[in-house]
Amino acid sequence: MNTDADTIKRLRGLIDSSKRPLITAHIRLDGDALGSELAFYHALKAMGKEPCIVNDSSMPRVYKFLVRDVDARCWNADTKASLSASGESCGFDLAIVVDTPTAERVGGVGEIISSGIPVVSIDHHVCGDPFGDVSIVDVERCSSGEIVFDLFRSMGIEITPRIAEALYVAILTDTGRFMHRNTNSDTLRAAAYLIDHGADPTDIGQHLYKTNTYGYIQLRSLAAKTLSFHSDKKIACMWLTRDMMREARTPPIDTQDFADVPSSIEGVEVGVLLRELGEKNKNKNKVKVSLRSRDGIDVNKIANDFGGGGHKRAAGFELEGPIQEVQDRVVEVIAKAFESSGKFEEEVLT
Repeated sequence: MNTDADTIKRLRGLIDSSKRPLITAHIRLDGDALGSELAFYHALKAMGKEPCIVNDSSMPRVYKFLVRDVDARCWNADTKASLSASGESCGFDLAIVVDTPTAERVGGVGEIISSGIPVVSIDHHVCGDPFGDVSIVDVERCSSGEIVFDLFRSMGIEITPRIAEALYVAILTDTGRFMHRNTNSDTLRAAAYLIDHGADPTDIGQHLYKTNTYGYIQLRSLAAKTLSFHSDKKIACMWLTRDMMREARTPPIDTQDFADVPSSIEGVEVGVLLRELGEKNKNKNKVKVSLRSRDGIDVNKIANDFGGGGHKRAAGFELEGPIQEVQDRVVEVIAKAFESSGKFEEEVLT
């Protein structure tokens, strides 16, 4: 990692002077965000701190095995009321924000971050707008978990079994089980180190990929019926509506890996998942769009045009409107990206 010694020194100084650190990440938690949070939690706990994880969204079901004996809370009215009694900063004297490209992406927890306490941000997204008193961003890294791993080793923080477990989950999930192109030899060396220090790949794999509920399988079946193909089957789209999720009794937070389904189909270059956002959203017509690309099309650029972002081969954004209209808009833009790249024309002609 190219983080200079002065930055690491400032980070360590903020940690050492903190007694009650807040740890948070982006809305709609994923494995990288949660794993990076938990690694910091266990490290800070071992230093005698009183860390607390507070996130805007609820915990995805498959990751709950990681959160045992951990002070982790969802930002809601009860949490806000209980923490606010400690003052404007809710009693926290430091905020560590992981896997979050912009300060706005922490959701309601931003109330604490903007209260004047020191902020550390650690991220690997291309689309980020660096923020915080200490900002560590490395877009070449496969995950924020890999950055945290390197930081801990640079600061001499012991990688305990709980930290190893959390960081292994972060790296495993953000590389798509080591299949995405962001996987390199450094990634695998980090994973091997974590296994040597207590991460159990079999146990973790069982929890993440072998504990599907009936409702989850039912939802996969309902979603498969919405599949549609465009641009000579180079683009595949799939829907998840609120009605479908209610029928399958599966909350939106547990559907994150659905985004990989359309792009996994043979011959598809760009996969699109469109998901209606939850009932608590004031605008019932808002749709979350997740893009996945195999080769050639930079979906981060497409997401940027819609006010979102992510990575070259995985990105997302939100749009307002009926789901069919949103799909039509997105497919049109992706089709134009194929045409401008010349790739679509070449493959159609051959």
